[in-house]
Amino acid sequence: MNRYLRKFGRYALLALPLTIVFAVACGSDTVTTVIETVIVEREVQVEVTREVEKIVVATAAPSDAAAPARVDERFGGELRVALGAAITTLDIHRTTGTTAYEISFAVQERMLAYNRDLIATPLLMDSWTVSNDGLQWSFKLRDGIKFHNGVPLTAEHAVNSWSRWAERDNYGSIIFGFIDDVTATGELTFTVDMIEPTALVLEGMARIGGYAPVIMPPEMYNIPAAEGAEVMIGTGPYEFVEWVPGDHLLVRRYEAYSPADSAGSFMAGRKDAFFDTVDYVVIPDENAKIAALEVGQIDLISRGIPGDIVDTLGANPDLDIRIATNSSTRDGAWIDNVEGPFTDVRVRRAFAMAYPVEDALRAAVGDERFWTTCPSMMACAGKWGGFADGSEGIYNYRDNGGLEAAKQIIKDLGLVGTDIIVLQAGDRPRFAGPAEISRQTLEEMGFNVIFKQTDWATQTNWREKPELWDVFHTAGGGAWAANPLLNSSLAKNKYWNKYQDESGRMTAGMQKLARATTASEQLAIVKEMQNVFWEDIPYISFGDTFGTMGIRANIEGSVTLFSMPVNVYNAWRSN
Repeated sequence: MNRYLRKFGRYALLALPLTIVFAVACGSDTVTTVIETVIVEREVQVEVTREVEKIVVATAAPSDAAAPARVDERFGGELRVALGAAITTLDIHRTTGTTAYEISFAVQERMLAYNRDLIATPLLMDSWTVSNDGLQWSFKLRDGIKFHNGVPLTAEHAVNSWSRWAERDNYGSIIFGFIDDVTATGELTFTVDMIEPTALVLEGMARIGGYAPVIMPPEMYNIPAAEGAEVMIGTGPYEFVEWVPGDHLLVRRYEAYSPADSAGSFMAGRKDAFFDTVDYVVIPDENAKIAALEVGQIDLISRGIPGDIVDTLGANPDLDIRIATNSSTRDGAWIDNVEGPFTDVRVRRAFAMAYPVEDALRAAVGDERFWTTCPSMMACAGKWGGFADGSEGIYNYRDNGGLEAAKQIIKDLGLVGTDIIVLQAGDRPRFAGPAEISRQTLEEMGFNVIFKQTDWATQTNWREKPELWDVFHTAGGGAWAANPLLNSSLAKNKYWNKYQDESGRMTAGMQKLARATTASEQLAIVKEMQNVFWEDIPYISFGDTFGTMGIRANIEGSVTLFSMPVNVYNAWRSN
């Protein structure tokens, strides 16, 4: 058995596959200044049949669009990207920090990659098959791929890199709970032997959020992930050149890059490194960063443009300010499920019914351009978001009788005047504003609110101790907001809310999802789980908020999707 796999026990199989099928997307992504949100009931249209103890996987259809040709005018120059914090490591199996992740996005690659429809699509992978009983997967990598150090990619590299990732990542550990062994069987081939069938194998190779399942050479995977390798080597369109800690990190076009033979789409398909170099410049100060963008010292700020200056910056013809409504984050109030009044589900439901979610969203990020109400358990911009099952009479119900009903519940329970501790992180305006909304709402319901104003660092320490708080505020995006498995706030006794799942129905839903093999089956299970969410109220969900990026107007081809970094490949300077 692989040396990493020996460390895994038989994990509880609480898993959510995004889909078992894949297709190659065509066309390219385009972004306008404001990307409108379209809330639809999403379901992958390529069906997979399920027979008794058998998983049938669709094969990839060829792309109808040819991979974009190299156009000489687009090649050349340097792109300068602002980082809001210092880089602490070159090894993204050591950290989930956004700065290292942003650079890795251009340098390292996964075996499979999600396209803009969140379908896992071959990238370093060539093909695969699965046995009739679903207990063995056989994979083949593409030939001719080389790491940036010139070493050809092999199955041994893939097996060891993927196993190292699984040892580190919570999603990986769950997936590997289904797996008995992963074995290289040839120069480019390997097998995955299963304990029981699951559709999660492919998703584990394409995973976004958390730790990234990038493929790396021995110089990296032979170093314990907790220690972190001191190099960044991959197979991507850009290669690492230099890192000056606290100042900048430089990458350059990798001339021996081997692109996938399909049209680019999000993280999948062909990737062209049009720029000669990309310089990631550390500028922690918000004002300095924006000033550098305005005068052209940097070309791109990937997130965090304050809403109150969006219009001012947008009036500058040299800038393109984008509100990325297809890259949403879920904001909310997290409530203590193990101590205090919120241990009673009736109190949690009353709080949700009384909550003015629009006021909280406005207090967090500004006017309606930067947020949308969303009644689904998962983010509306995600694959399993946009439906309202179970939320009727609870979500955004304050002005339809919710506040009065909540006040009556608190009165009937004899809780009027009971102390409720609300934390407010004063150095985080995005969370400080909603904390004030929570304080007002709880007082209206009849509670005596103890309002503890502190800073973010203190709040993150206090939330570990349930006796110190009843309500705090935060947000989560990317896969966390799109995938119930990765949302630890829904897991029994996990995140700081310590959701108890007394009925066991949420946990059972995750177990069912781990074994679902069609898109329609998965969607039905997620809707069942959403009904449980609105019955139990593990936390108060406000809705979706949208990040704002700033980019020089002459930079084309850069987009952001699903809270992932802005792409620097397939982007170029127009003049």
